[in-house]
Amino acid sequence: MLRLIFAFVDIMLHRRGPDALPSSQFLLWTIFPISILFDFLVLGLAGSPARVFAVSLLVAGFDLWFVWALLRTFTRQARFRQTMIALLGASVIINIIRAPITPLLAGVDPQSRPAIPSLVAIFTIVWAMDIMAFVFSRALERPYLLCVAIVIGYALLMESLRVTLLQPVT
Repeated sequence: MLRLIFAFVDIMLHRRGPDALPSSQFLLWTIFPISILFDFLVLGLAGSPARVFAVSLLVAGFDLWFVWALLRTFTRQARFRQTMIALLGASVIINIIRAPITPLLAGVDPQSRPAIPSLVAIFTIVWAMDIMAFVFSRALERPYLLCVAIVIGYALLMESLRVTLLQPVT
């Protein structure tokens, strides 16, 4: 288990690619609910638990579909398991880093948010996008900048979906 965590950290630091992970269906379906749980816990600290859980499930489903569609587009679908395991494992670690600062930022006026937690939140968002672009560039064997553009577009789409679905009901 510790070797797997170190492999995720190495991927997050661009030392290894997703090909360093096993292509295990069991590992994929084990880490998938763990990732949803951590995403729910971090988002749940900031909002209504029932809606946040439903949105977490929806976004996780879109993530699976997006990775499959992207790999299929570049005829690299055989790398789906390793790519998803890398992305989900990195997501869990990023959410562990984000968890302590989320309550400090939730429900606070943007003008009066503490500076250090805000910077850590921005850093983790940028880092998560960097990791995703790195994993895609390795999985697709395409230039990193192309994958950065793909990830930015997808991240904006998913953030608009989250914001739309998590708006307070009036």
